[in-house]
Order: sequence, then C-alpha cells, then structure tokens
Amino acid sequence: MAFIDRIRAFTGGSTASPAPRSETEKELIATLQADLAAGDAPIRLYARFSGTVQGVGFRWTNQGCAHESSLTGWVKNLPDGTVEMELQGRPSSIIKHLDAVHALYSRGAYSIMLDEVQRREIIPDEDDFSVRF
Repeated sequence: MAFIDRIRAFTGGSTASPAPRSETEKELIATLQADLAAGDAPIRLYARFSGTVQGVGFRWTNQGCAHESSLTGWVKNLPDGTVEMELQGRPSSIIKHLDAVHALYSRGAYSIMLDEVQRREIIPDEDDFSVRF
C-alpha cells in the first residue's frame, strides 16, 4: 500500500478521526453484525461509493484490504466519478474491510460515502479480488 504511505507522509502521519459514514453504510454494518450473530456465513454485496474515490488509489487500496481480509470480488471506476465494487466473504471480513478503508483514507481527510448496497448471489468458484477497467 505504497500510495497510502505517501498520503501519510504528505499529511504528516495524521491520526485524524475516521470520516463520518453514510446512513447507508451504518445500516449495512448493522445488517452485517446481525449476519455475524447468525453464523457469519459468506455473502456477496454490490456497493457504490462516492466522494474522493477516484485519483487517490481507492481501487488499489480496496484490492489490498480485500486480500488482507480474505475477500473476493472486484472494484471499478465509473464515468460519473463514483466507484462500484462487489465484495464476497464473511460479514466479519466485510466489516473489517470497510473499517480498514475508512481508517486509511481518513488520515488524508478524504470523504468516502457508501451510497448504494445490494445483496448479490455468491459466486462459488471466485478466488481473487481484482481491479477492473
């Protein structure tokens, strides 16, 4: 995650408090916590993010965080300046992923908002998280 290291260096390694989360993300986390309490079975989500999500390494950061959290799926920039993503894995890992992305980008005072989320069908043989173009 060299890009994030550059952000830290630029901002003096700031430990600013995490950026506020959208109502959509708060609701998602509550749902994921309920899924976790019911057994933490793998799920797949579609998500669309807005804010400072293009030109700041957002796709690559998500790829790194997904690998660290054992998630599969993909991430892609959209022409309107948003980013769409599909994440597959255990709800606990998805929460960890969202927390990691917010923590990394809040250090640079970037705004990341989850605008839309939908459940999708699991892709049984998927084994990686990729950046799409």
